[in-house]
Order: sequence, then C-alpha cells, then structure tokens
Amino acid sequence: MLSVIEPAALWLFVLAVPLIGTLWLNRAELLRRLSRLRLWLLLVVRLLMLAALVLAIAGLQLGRPVQATATVFLLDVSDSVAPSQRLAALDYIKQAVATADPDDRMAVVVFGARAQVERVAEPPRPLDRIDGLVAGSRTNIEDAIQLALAILPGAMHQRLVLLSDGGENVGQALNAARLAAARGVSLDVVPLVSDRGPDALIAALNAPSSASVDQLIPLTVLIESEMSGSATVQLLVDGQLRIEQPVTLTTGLNQFSLTVPAGERGFRRFEAYLMAPFDTQAANNRAVAFTFVSGPPRILVLTVAVEKVAALVNAWRASGFDVTVQEPIQAPVRPLDLRVFDVVALVDTPASAVPTTLQRALTTYVRDLGGGLLMIGGPQSFGAGGWRRSPLEPLLPVSLDPPVIEERFDLALVLVIDRSGSMNELVDGSRTQLDLAREAAFQASRGLTQRDQLAIIAFDSLAETLLPLQPLPDLFTIEGALSRLTAGGGTNIRSGIAMAAETITTADARIKHVILLTDGISETEYADMVSDLYAQGVTVSTVAIGRNTDPALERVARIGGGKYYAVQQVTELPQIFLEETVRVANRDLIEEPFVPILALPTPWLRDVGALPPLQGRNVVANRATGRMVLAAPDGSPLLATAQMGLGRVLAWASDLTGRWAIDWVSWAEFPRFTANLVTEVLPLSNSDRLSLTATVIADQVEIELTARDAGGLPIELNDIRSWMSGLALERDLVFTQIAPGRYRTVTTIDQVGAYLIQVYATDQAGQPLGNASIGVTVNYSPEYGRMADNPGLLEELAAFTGGRVNPPPTTIFTPTERTVYEVWSVTIPLLWLALALLPIDVALRRLFVPFPDWQAKMLPYTRRKVSGSTETPSSLPDKPPAPPLSEEERIAALLTAKRRQHREE
Repeated sequence: MLSVIEPAALWLFVLAVPLIGTLWLNRAELLRRLSRLRLWLLLVVRLLMLAALVLAIAGLQLGRPVQATATVFLLDVSDSVAPSQRLAALDYIKQAVATADPDDRMAVVVFGARAQVERVAEPPRPLDRIDGLVAGSRTNIEDAIQLALAILPGAMHQRLVLLSDGGENVGQALNAARLAAARGVSLDVVPLVSDRGPDALIAALNAPSSASVDQLIPLTVLIESEMSGSATVQLLVDGQLRIEQPVTLTTGLNQFSLTVPAGERGFRRFEAYLMAPFDTQAANNRAVAFTFVSGPPRILVLTVAVEKVAALVNAWRASGFDVTVQEPIQAPVRPLDLRVFDVVALVDTPASAVPTTLQRALTTYVRDLGGGLLMIGGPQSFGAGGWRRSPLEPLLPVSLDPPVIEERFDLALVLVIDRSGSMNELVDGSRTQLDLAREAAFQASRGLTQRDQLAIIAFDSLAETLLPLQPLPDLFTIEGALSRLTAGGGTNIRSGIAMAAETITTADARIKHVILLTDGISETEYADMVSDLYAQGVTVSTVAIGRNTDPALERVARIGGGKYYAVQQVTELPQIFLEETVRVANRDLIEEPFVPILALPTPWLRDVGALPPLQGRNVVANRATGRMVLAAPDGSPLLATAQMGLGRVLAWASDLTGRWAIDWVSWAEFPRFTANLVTEVLPLSNSDRLSLTATVIADQVEIELTARDAGGLPIELNDIRSWMSGLALERDLVFTQIAPGRYRTVTTIDQVGAYLIQVYATDQAGQPLGNASIGVTVNYSPEYGRMADNPGLLEELAAFTGGRVNPPPTTIFTPTERTVYEVWSVTIPLLWLALALLPIDVALRRLFVPFPDWQAKMLPYTRRKVSGSTETPSSLPDKPPAPPLSEEERIAALLTAKRRQHREE
C-alpha cells in the first residue's frame, strides 16, 4: 500500500510541464551539442529527480497489513471493588492472555482516585498481582482511559478493556470515551458485580452554622440502613467524646436528634460515628459538621505568678472578657491553637519562662494570624526579664536598649564559675549543677546590651579564660565559650579571682562587677583580693549552690560591695544571674513615683480624668515602628502600640499589680482602663469588605475571596495570608487573582473532617482590611455510598466507542474490523535518489568523450586483427600528414571553437 502524508504536495508534479516545454523549445540548439539519445536521457533524469522531490515533500509511505493486536486492560482497584472482584478480574486477564499471539502486545492500567501504569506494552503474559499503589477513595475512569490511550502502541489493532463496577465519582468518563472513539479505539467493558453485604451509613450530620456560647446546639443525625437492628451513635466535639447513645435502626432512613452545649467561643467541630453489628462497610459510618460559636473576646494571660495578677484578671472579667490564666509552660505552642484566643497577655513574665517555641508561635500569631499581644511590665519584664535578643523582641513597639548617656561602656561583667568535680552532681535527674551554671551564664548575657562588656572565667585547681573581656558578643559566641565549661579537679577560688582582677581592672566601663559562682570551700584564701578589687571600684557578688558551700562567701560579698545569694532551689540559678546583672547595671528598672504624661491624644484616655501615680517602671526607649500614647517624665515610653503584620501589639512599661500600680488597682477607672488596653489590640472583626465562598467537589476545595469597598467597587489586595486548619490538616493557601477584586485558590483534601479557612488581607497601601472566615466539611467519598456501582455507565461507554459488554476473554486479542497497516516512510530514500541523479544530469550535459579520435587510433590495430597480420603498427605505412592551414583558416577555426565554447557555457 502506498500513501502520502501531504496529498496537496502532489500538485507540484505540474512543474513537469514547464520542464518538458523548456527542453522542447531549445531542442535545436541542444541537438547541435548533444546527441538525440543524450537529450532523451536528460529529460528522463530530470523527470525522475522532480518525481523523487515531490514524493519526498508529500511524505510517501509504504505499508503492509498487520494482524497483531495491542490491548490495554483498565483495572479498577478502588475501595468499592471487593477483593473477590479483583481476583475475578485477574483471572479474566489470565484467560485472555492465554489466547494471545507472540506478536500481540498488552499493557495494564490500574486506577482509583488517579490512574497509574501497572505494566507498559509488552508481549502478553499473565498478571498475578497488582504492585501499583493508588488511592482507593475515588473512582476516576476518565483518567484511566486517557492514560491507556497515551500508552497504546501504534501500527497495531488497538483495544481497551475496562474491568470496573462503573462507580465513577471523579471526572467524566464519557469525555475520554469521545477521544477514544475519535481515534477509532473500541472500549470493551467487563462489569465487576458487587457482592457486598448489608450496609448502614450516616447520610448526614446537620448542625446550625452559628450559635452563642450560652445556648445548646441542636444536631441531627440521618442514618440509612439496609436492615433493622441495634446500633450506637457516638458524637465527638472538637475531638472529645461527648455523647454515646444506643439507637434502634429500621430499614430505610432514620433520624436522631442530639444537643450539646456551645462551649467556648470559636469554631466548633462535630463528628458522628455509627457502630452497627450487621454493618459491612465501615468507611461510610462517619460524618462531620461545624458551628461558629460567638461570644465575648477571649484573653490568654501568661504569668509565672498567678496570684499577683488577680486584680487585673478580675477587672477584665468584670468588663465581660473571657479570661484564661496559665503559666507559659502550659500554653499551646502552635499558632493556630493560640488563635482561639483574641489576645495573649504576658504579665511580668521573664523570657526564660517562655519556651522559644512559644515565642516563635506568638510572633506568627500576631504577624500572620492577626492576634493581639499585650506585654505588661514589672520587675521581670522587658529588659529586666531578659527579653533582649529574644525571638519576641522585634515584635515589641518599644526598644529594650535605653539611650546612651556616656560614650564609655556601661557595664563590664566578669563571670567566675566553679568547674570542680563536685559541679557534676545531678540536681533534677537529668541536669547537673554545671549545666545550670552554663544556663545561668547565658541568662546573665540576656541582661546586657551592646554597650556592655562580658568575660567568662572557669576555675578548678587552675583558672582558665573561656571568653576574654569584649563587647557583648553574639549568642553563638557565648554558647561556644560555655561549651568548654567542663568539670575538672579541685576548688581554687583564688586563681579565678586573680584572673578576674587581671581582666576587669583594664576595662573602661562605668560599672565593673564580678559574679562568683561556687558549690564548695576554697582551698586558698582570696578575701584580700576581693578587698583590693573593691578599692579599685570593682564590686563582687557571690552565689553559693549546694549543701557544702563556704560560709565565708557571704562575708566576701560584703567585702566586695556586692550581694550574696544562697540558692535553695538550684533551678532558680539562671534567674538569679539575670536579676543580679539587671541590678548591677541599674538601667532597666526605675523605682520612684511619677505621674504618666499623655503623649498622644487617644479617645479612650480623654474621659478617664487625671491618671494616678505609679511607683516604678521598666526603662524602655522609642522605636520607629511604635506609637507612644503615654510617657514617663523623661520622655521615654510608658504605653506604646504598634501594628505588626496583621496584628497589633501593646507595651505597658509598668506593672498592673500592687507593687508599682497600687494606686491604679484601687482606681475607679481601672476596669475601664484595662479593658481599653485589650480593645486596642483586638483583632479586626470579620470585615464587610472581604467575603469568602468555598465549593467542595470530590477531594477538591475551591475557595474564592472577594474584596469590595463601601461602594461595592473591587479592591486590589497587596498581601493575602490564609490558612486551612482542621483536626488532621494544617496548610497555607496561595491565592491567584482571577478578576479585579477576586482571588481564587484550589486545594486537595482527602481526609474526612471539618476545616476552618481564615483569610487576612491588606490593601495596596498596606492597611489591614480585616479578616474573613468560612468552614467547609469533607465527608466520606461517594465511593462508600449505597450507589457505589453503575453498570449503566459501562454499557454507555461501550456503545459510544463501538465496544462490547462482557466479551469472552478468548476474543480480547482478535484483530478488530479495521484494516491496519505497518507503514514505512520513504522520504529519506527519495531525497537520496534525487541527490544521486544530480551528477548524472550534469554528466549528460557537460561530459563529452572524443570517440572518433579513439576510433582512429584503434583502427589500424583492428584491421590487423581482422586480417590476421602479425605486423606491428610501426611497420604499417604512415597516414600522409594534413596540409598546413593558412593563417585565415587557422583564425576561422579558432573563432568557431570559441563560439562553441560560449554556447556550451
């Protein structure tokens, strides 16, 4: 069989007409140079070249009929297909393969929610097991057909065989069937008959979309059962079992009502479970729902002294807030768990008491989730609480580094730490005294600023400098020095004090201080050295840990003008070092009466009247990102706020307890003032400028965000931050703009559950627009429903493509009714032919062999051979020479040769 790819190119054969015409018109001149035979040969060669080029352009192909068949088996491995049905499908394939020829080809595609190639096209052989892993929660026949068409070999009879129950719940198989029909590929179907037992399933769990905290939430459970019997319904609220109720099921639809308290404000998730003894399908025994519970704002108070915040907590509760008080170690460390609270308040809490993971979570909670943060001061807050260089410090609206007063360093601090063998004693089952000493040294550095100097010296029998005196280094350098603090031998305190004296006397600092930490009795006397240091302006404090410490340490502290600490609980050591550093530096706390000054007129402060005096404050400085509302007499911030990302932060640089704010606690406006502190940082409520819609299709959730101004015009958004949270799922969402003011994202959820979608956005100017929230529920897949199979769809697919229903396995590899050819392209050989004919064409036109001259030369030899003469050519008489040409004849001959040469060119 001959065929061409581009039939239109055959019109190029008309070029043969001008080719023949040109030769015909110039035949007279050509015959003067070429013989008639050459002229005909030249015409034939050129026509052959033209034919070769035209056929090459047209894509000439040679084909021969083939009888081999390529079959792709599409095997349904979704959860609705029982194991016995899969075994029957494998047996069907085995029977079909037994009748195949060696030239046939087979491939296997397995599919559930997605399709996957189990076996590529290869010579037929039995399929004993399925190795591919696909999600069985859905049935996607369309994806399977498309993948099968993609791997079908060409130049063979083609056939698809679908082995399925037809329970499609993802995609449109008829769309893929149209593609198969357009390619002339038939689709045979083998229905897999279901053999499942009786089923009882939860058809729906209905809950109101919203409720208030003081009401009962009514829930309705709809259960479909194929037989009557006893069962149990369980209800979980936010993952906790709340109700377990026996029920009696009847055949058909059953309805049961439940009620639960709304509980706390927030997003409430409900899960209903059905347990029936006769049920054979457990996957459809679960349903989910959600309700938004509204109520007063929730505040999480974090403090290390719960009893000291009672007045503040009572004031907030009197204002209608829902207040939860916890120690920092009890607080959740996931930002989305913190987001159930509107505001988090850190009340006189040191940084060492707040785990680093919680500090990072609070940063995300404010910046990305729009939560509010209050930092309430006190002796253990701000700089005095070691918050410098903490993960939370950049979030504060105030700086923790007081302004520079002198050009020299503020404090030169030398830590002299005992590393004798006794420091290896365990204190809490896992940490040694030396471990706590390292942590204490690290916490002491938290009380320093960049205007301070630090040195660390360790001693046992001898002293060693772990960190030379230098401006406060970074945390990694300090940690590296402390890593060399390992237990050694004896307790020679004098060697440590001597090295400290040598180090600190050269320092240029306003305050010079040494902290000595030891757990034993010194082997040498060192009080005289401490006295000399004090005479030179260097103070010395001592810290005694353990039961066998030197009684002289208290006397040494008095001699050195410092303070003596007898540590009762060794775990308090890090906080003691921090407090001692803050005390010596004398810059983070000011304890003297003052009256706050209004720095920025604020509506909620105008009507409170005169402000009571405070007895002390934390020393902080202005920060460019902050907005100072109240100030101390020296102009430093007392109350400052800042917008940090999507949330707000407020810093109150004094306490709200009986120590500094004793007059405030008894002030009539105290509840109103503290309530306004919370109101200042409350997250923006659900904005009327942002709206969310969510559509769940199979395992795809499409979320659309619309932003409109007060006039209904679209708003272009600058920053969109969004999250989807649930019991087993937590992920960020990325929105793409699809129209002015409209943004969309699509995410996949393959787990049953109720999910909360939260979106926070800012406009082009960076101003927050508020937030929007919506809930979505993803219940069990239709794969596990009552109508899981669909034999009607299988029959429709077969009819649409000209396939068969339940064909015998022995006919699967028989050729189809179409004639199929194996085709070879001859384009390249034709081009080679045209190229080979080109030099022949040139030779016919340009190459002339002087036959007459050779004939004349060979004539004498020929005559001798014919006559039988044995004479040599030299003995034959010579041909008489031609008479010489005259001058005119010679010129005429040359002119004739020249004209002939021109004609040939």
